[in-house]
Amino acid sequence: MSKIIKSTLVVLLLIFCSQNKAFSQNAGQISGKLILDDSWERKIYVSYITTFEKEYAVSNDLIITSAIIDSLGNFKIDLNKTPTKWSLLRLHVVKKGITPNSLVIGSSNENFIFLVAKRDSEIEIFNTEDIPIFSNTRIEGASYMSTFDYIKKLANYPNIIDYDNSLIEKEFIREVVSEKLKVVADTCNNPLVSLYAIYQTDFQSDYLENPKYYQSFLLKWKNENSSYFSSFQQKFPAENHPLFTVNNTKYFVFVVSFIGLLAISVLLYFKKKSQKVEQLSIQERKIFDLIRNGLSNKEISAECNIELTTVKSHVSSIYAKLQLKSRKDAINFKTKSL
Repeated sequence: MSKIIKSTLVVLLLIFCSQNKAFSQNAGQISGKLILDDSWERKIYVSYITTFEKEYAVSNDLIITSAIIDSLGNFKIDLNKTPTKWSLLRLHVVKKGITPNSLVIGSSNENFIFLVAKRDSEIEIFNTEDIPIFSNTRIEGASYMSTFDYIKKLANYPNIIDYDNSLIEKEFIREVVSEKLKVVADTCNNPLVSLYAIYQTDFQSDYLENPKYYQSFLLKWKNENSSYFSSFQQKFPAENHPLFTVNNTKYFVFVVSFIGLLAISVLLYFKKKSQKVEQLSIQERKIFDLIRNGLSNKEISAECNIELTTVKSHVSSIYAKLQLKSRKDAINFKTKSL
């Protein structure tokens, strides 16, 4: 018996270990190597950006984890605190003596890079000696990030060219870039990167002219319920919501019509039953009420002070008029009033 118990314990232990191993493998990591000079802290921080509106927001509350960068520049960040769905992460480092929630934008000391990832992602990052430190970064294990970077460059293009003070030319370039970004959104297979492309356009104004595009876009990603898509949908007034399509309108009308017909059917059903009850005489209604209260024929005879045979005659008449087969049917007979 002791051998059986030991064998059972060994099997249970193996199962437990295998499950723990599988669980630990659910969380991926971001690792790599960063070339930093001595002015930088040897630590990298990860912020979880919940919506694109907070892309450049800075707060200690946004930082979900951090990792040490060793003397050779190697680091490894566990993603066990990262959401299971695609999320926008921001990795950054800070200069020595600077608080961790510091972000430098648009200078040689720019200190951050964005990544789209989820809990089971396996991503590697390698920078060069170029300045800013993340300006020439190689990312492995996240092919969609090349599209993400392309979106950022494309969206910024209208801001870096010389228009010779021509507002018409500037507007034309913006429209061309916007259409190009929408094409990128259509062809991208990553939902968050696809949505990011839309966010780089003036989608709220464009929706008024081209609602079908946004209806199609959201239908494509209808199973996405992340904070990014929720925030995007909230940008539209209820009456102009992209998901409220013609088909949805027809569906809405169908549902309302169905509910209306159902309500009418129920009312007619009760009215019909009420009309049947109205066929009963005053004495029959009284007896029917007593039947529904669970009284037997003998008890009804005593209650109404009439012969038992008279009660039976009334009961037969009631059953015939109301199309009932038994006392159970009478008790379950539903009507608004008797």
